[in-house]
Amino acid sequence: MTTIVTLLGIALYLVLMFYIAYRAFQTNKHDDPEDWFLMGRSANTLMLVGTMFATWFSTFAFLGGPGFFYKTGVNWLLFGFFNAMGPVVVLILGPRIWALGKKYNFITPGDLLSTFYNSSRRIRILTGLICIAVLFPYSAIQITGIAIALNSISGGLIAFNAGVLLIAICVGVYSFVGGSRAVVWTDVVQGLIFAALLIATMLLVIRWAGGWTEGWTSATAARPELFAFDGGGGRYITLMTLWTFGWVLTPHLWQRLYMADSPQTLVKGAAITSFLALFVVTFTGAVIGMMSLGMDVTLAEGQTSDALVPEFYAQYLPAMGVVLVIAVFAAGMSTLDSQMISATSSFTQDLVPSVSKVDDRQRMRLARYFEIAFVLALVAFSFSPQGRSLIAPLASIGVGMALSFLLPLIGALFWNKASEPAAFWGMLLGWGLMVAMQFGLLPNPGVLGPPLWGLLVSAVVFFGGSLLRDDPVDPARRSEFQDDMAERFPETRRQPHTA
Repeated sequence: MTTIVTLLGIALYLVLMFYIAYRAFQTNKHDDPEDWFLMGRSANTLMLVGTMFATWFSTFAFLGGPGFFYKTGVNWLLFGFFNAMGPVVVLILGPRIWALGKKYNFITPGDLLSTFYNSSRRIRILTGLICIAVLFPYSAIQITGIAIALNSISGGLIAFNAGVLLIAICVGVYSFVGGSRAVVWTDVVQGLIFAALLIATMLLVIRWAGGWTEGWTSATAARPELFAFDGGGGRYITLMTLWTFGWVLTPHLWQRLYMADSPQTLVKGAAITSFLALFVVTFTGAVIGMMSLGMDVTLAEGQTSDALVPEFYAQYLPAMGVVLVIAVFAAGMSTLDSQMISATSSFTQDLVPSVSKVDDRQRMRLARYFEIAFVLALVAFSFSPQGRSLIAPLASIGVGMALSFLLPLIGALFWNKASEPAAFWGMLLGWGLMVAMQFGLLPNPGVLGPPLWGLLVSAVVFFGGSLLRDDPVDPARRSEFQDDMAERFPETRRQPHTA
């Protein structure tokens, strides 16, 4: 009976997702890249909050977050602070990125950076390659993570390979049919599902622990060492840099800044997302993970801390198994679909035009071919031994890779001496050093993490190179990006200067 209910629940959920995709298909302008990749820049506050929240907080928020608190205690609270600060960066950079995107019809990060730096072809190609390098492993780990979780939650009913195929087909179909509009609409639904279940899980854990006071008393008595910070300044500085700035710079999040129907919507959306990051992810995760320390919940040998939430339901409320399966589906797919659309846009907007002239109709046809190829590559990689053993270290530096965009972006929005050669080489060398150190090709000379070392090298090359060469971006282009924006955002206005 449980098997039938689980399969029926999954089937009904998939029917809902496909119906949303069909409605999006009816609304889409199928040969318009702006409509396909950014839903025509028409996202209202509900849509923007739903897609930003659901895109960023995937299966990690539902399984990994509580598990990390269970494993590391209060040290993980710092992650919540850093993550909530990401939307604050949106408040500073977001309206300018939105205004430039609206003015110049930007779709990808490469559009903005290459246009500012004298329409640089090599910056467009490098940015597009980094975007795909970030998004492929993240997409693959979503598929494998959901498939592993579904296999565990369903008690082996949904085999790993079957889970991979089911997820890939579902996301591939509604992304292929409905474009970004289907992605955003399904994100809203999926975000509500897993946010509601996280809050409900927290309330249940408090009840199962004997109440708020009794729960915390038991937890602190059982594991007092997990309620004290252990130091580690260099690690915290690296985390702060990653999750404060990297939150905005990952390609699929950057594109959400273009989607808003107005800068006011973007600001409101960022503020609400920041609250949700603190309450729905950090607060509920902390209560679930840390209060469980004093409860009779034991993970089986070989299980990771990610199995904590499924184990709660298995022991205390097994009838919720079908809801848990759907929530895991929702949490992972709401991130996976955005990453697929973003990778496709980087391919068709940044890489294809750099090697061949195509019109919008040809570009959208190539986008659909790339999406199919991308899904097939994800499935093949997920089935391979490397897909399970090598994906974790690569995915862990995804946000670090996105930090390569930070200084060129700051130069484009604020600095009048930024130069194209310095931006290109700073991005390339910083990204290369980061990856080399992460994989042990170069030693780490101190307590800072590889992403921060890469950012420091990028800063030296970018600022030093720009000042030494004295060949800044064309004054007319700089004025369009900076002085014209200062008229809309007076707090950044500065005194006029000579070219």
